[in-house]
Amino acid sequence: MDPQENTRPTAHDAAEMPAVKTYAPALTFYHANSKGTGSAVQFELRPATADREGCWFMSMAAQKSIGQGANAEGGRKNATFAWSEKITAKLNFADLSAMLMVFAGKEKSLGDGKGLYHDSADFSTIISLAEATGDFPGFSLELSKKQKHDGSLSRVRLLLRPPEAFGLARLISGTLPRIAFG
Repeated sequence: MDPQENTRPTAHDAAEMPAVKTYAPALTFYHANSKGTGSAVQFELRPATADREGCWFMSMAAQKSIGQGANAEGGRKNATFAWSEKITAKLNFADLSAMLMVFAGKEKSLGDGKGLYHDSADFSTIISLAEATGDFPGFSLELSKKQKHDGSLSRVRLLLRPPEAFGLARLISGTLPRIAFG
């Protein structure tokens, strides 16, 4: 065995090494449609640390453009979403537990149909989740944000399909210890 193999890189070696990118993994559901009225939702886990509580960030964006099928050159154009105008909510342990109650059928909706209310200095956010009633099975997820300075309202809604809701509920449940204790 070569003794050089197990040595630490020197400062010179580290300067030549490519930078390692760090990112927060995210789970995203895209629900584009041909009318351009679709939406997307993205979830990011932030485990608890010694100096902050754990949470999930949920961001929702409206569909911005319609996708197009394959063209003569075999290219395809996917739908795009207005992530620059997204609405984001920070979901704590209690919020995630309430969502699990809805997914498990123990509650019909969040906050008895009123949703979960989050308030800040600049805006109010309401997170709504309920089992869908109608022709399509799943769970209706909505995020709305009202600006306090001008009263403008932004709202994005998405229907989580049963397999998406099933998997999301399992992920939430599995991350509760990391949310609570890191």
